[in-house]
Amino acid sequence: YVFASISELISARDRVRFSGLHTLWMLNVLVALLINWMSVAQLSAVKHWSAGEVVLQLGWVIPQYFACSLISMPARDLELYDMRSFYERQRPAFFSAMVLLDVASMVVTFADRNNLEGFKPGDWVIAELFVAPMLVAALLAGWARRVSLQWIAGSLTLALEIWFFTTSYVMPS
Repeated sequence: YVFASISELISARDRVRFSGLHTLWMLNVLVALLINWMSVAQLSAVKHWSAGEVVLQLGWVIPQYFACSLISMPARDLELYDMRSFYERQRPAFFSAMVLLDVASMVVTFADRNNLEGFKPGDWVIAELFVAPMLVAALLAGWARRVSLQWIAGSLTLALEIWFFTTSYVMPS
């Protein structure tokens, strides 16, 4: 969804009222998606698979899908597109998906803390400390009226995601 939306918005750029804030959150969703793709490699470290483990893993996949689809703005016909109004209209639904994604990530990390090869006893705490500020940022961006707070939350989220993506610090080796 997100890549298709970006492509459509670029193609329709002469009919698009640009929003930097919407673009920032689209970028955040893309980086989160890449991080979660990276975490799929971690599934090979699961010691014991069960139906419950499969459901647990789906707990973050489903909110990830909705986060990607809800931030993605279609631009297929010859209409004018206002990214700012789309962002405001989608904001509660999109950030609800982001909050669910962060919570699900924390639940999965905690639930699998003893079920991952290579995970040291305290690794799950480090992972939770990484995701917790992103959860707060999603709550802030989703429901704060001040645009400056939404920008701060988006920038903090992007910085944390880039740090994680470039270091993979909490991923077991």
